[in-house]
Parts: sequence; C-alpha cells; structure tokens
Amino acid sequence: MLSFTVTDINGIEKKPDKVIKVTLDSDRGVPADSLCLTCVYDEGLRSGSDRICAYDGDKLVFVGQLDSIITLKRGKGVVTMLSARSLAAALLDNEAEPLTYVYPSAVLMESRHLKPFGIKLENRDTVPYYNQMKIDKGMSHWQALQSFCRNRYQCEPRITGDGRAILDGKATEESVTFSDCGGGTAYYELRESRLRCRLLSEVRLKFMQANTYSSVIKNQNPEAAHVRRVRYVNAASDKATPATADKMLDNSNRSSYLLKLSCAGCHTGLTGKKAVVEDSVLGRLEGLRVERVKYSADKSGERSEITLRKERFYVADELHNK
Repeated sequence: MLSFTVTDINGIEKKPDKVIKVTLDSDRGVPADSLCLTCVYDEGLRSGSDRICAYDGDKLVFVGQLDSIITLKRGKGVVTMLSARSLAAALLDNEAEPLTYVYPSAVLMESRHLKPFGIKLENRDTVPYYNQMKIDKGMSHWQALQSFCRNRYQCEPRITGDGRAILDGKATEESVTFSDCGGGTAYYELRESRLRCRLLSEVRLKFMQANTYSSVIKNQNPEAAHVRRVRYVNAASDKATPATADKMLDNSNRSSYLLKLSCAGCHTGLTGKKAVVEDSVLGRLEGLRVERVKYSADKSGERSEITLRKERFYVADELHNK
C-alpha cells in the first residue's frame, strides 16, 4: 500500500495515523493528478496541513498542496478527509504574465512557468521554437506551456504526479505489457468497448466561400467502413484548415475504442506510456497507450483500474476532390 507524509504550514512533516481509504487518479486528459485520503481523526491534520506526498515504497509518486480538509463525524466515529491535486494544479490556477516570446525554448519555459511552482523540467532542451509566441491576457501557465509544446514538439505537455515536466513527449515512449497468461502486468478483468457510434465516416470541406463542400477526407479506419456519419468544415474561414478535418477524424477514432483492465495491487506511474496487451482470448493488442490509472485501497485491498486507448487508426489520405 502507498505510504504518506503530510507537511504542515510550519514545514513540519508527519505520517497520518491509520489510513482508512485512499484514491489516486492520474488521467492523461487532466493536467493534475488527484489524491483523496481518509484517515482516523487527527486535530493536527485538521488545523494545519498544507502539503501531502505519496510513496510507492521509496519512490515518490505524488506531491501536491491540499485543496480541502474535511472532518466527518458520524455516530461515534470521526475521520479526516484530505484532498489534493498534484503540482500541475498551480499551472491551472495561476494566470501567466501577458507578453510575447521571441524564439522561446524549453529552458525558458521552465524558468518562467515551472520553477516558480516547484516543477522540474525532465529534458533540458535548449533548441528554441523559431517563431514568436504570444501569451494573451487571461492565459494560465498551463495554456502557455500547451501553446509552446504544440508548436515546438507537436504534442501535449505532461506533468507527472511527482512534479516532473515532460514537454517533448519523449518520456512517454516507454512501454508496458499487460497479460493474463504471464510475461507482463497481470489483470483479472478486461473490458473492451468498440464504440461505433463515435466514428465519423468522412469530413467534407470547402476552400472558398463561393464553392460547395466538394472536397472530402474519408476515414481510413476499417471500423468505419460501414458507418455513415458526415461532418462539414469551412476551410475558407480563418479558424479552420484541412488539418481540422484530420483532427476530427482522429478524435472520432480515438474515442471509438476503449480498453479497461482491472489489476490487483498498486500500478502508479503508467499514465501516458505505450502499452501492449497479451490476452488469452483476444490475442495481442498493440498500438495502445495508457490513458488513465485509478488506484484505490481500503480494507478490501489494493486495486488499479487501467484505461487504454488506441494511438492512431489511420494515416490521412490526400484530399479527394469530387
């Protein structure tokens, strides 16, 4: 089971008394991990707690400032419930200074948007993004990082639960294998969902306002072969491009497939990793990525719910004009 330390507003660290229940949730689509801890009532925790850390053995897997401290009294029982988000929460909660960067680099982004919140850059890349990047009034530090990563690396930033920033996507190239027949992380339940209702069959575009939607990008995913679900994109407008259509098809494919595994024990730190599933019935399932890990523990034991999605289903063909 995970172990925990709580630091109070004076910097004094202590371990919570008997832990009754814990949930640690790490989702690739949510910038900050979340931790909820329920333990026997402790006046010190109730009145002065500031930060909480979670460890898997000696490895730090979560650190964050407490968002809420709740005391619940029911009959003769009293418990303290602590809820926190990881360090990435500060990037969401704080507004970035409006300015324009010229040739920003990952090291510059670290200095301006990560270090002030105690987040460390995983790969110190000094090669800049050779263009200007504007931070508008009202943008958060997270949005500033997103803008940089999308332009410089064509990926989304990831802040791990232990406070490391992965901006270039390289750390997520690590792979994990799940198996019900040995040779990988064991699971006792598998649920595969093929959600055909999420698939788009094609996207139609027009490139001039006076024209019709005569250009078409078809979904090359075999699962969409017998589906008819069409969308339209006005590429003549300022905010739409052919890439918009590609993204719509890609998003529809990603959301059409979901694989959930139930594993005994604690399996933190997998979010974002590539994955392979070796199943005795379904065979070898490849091209997957860990989307979410939800760990929970109570008196019945420890378990991890692993959610995987397919990386990509197709390579967009060139436009076919009709």
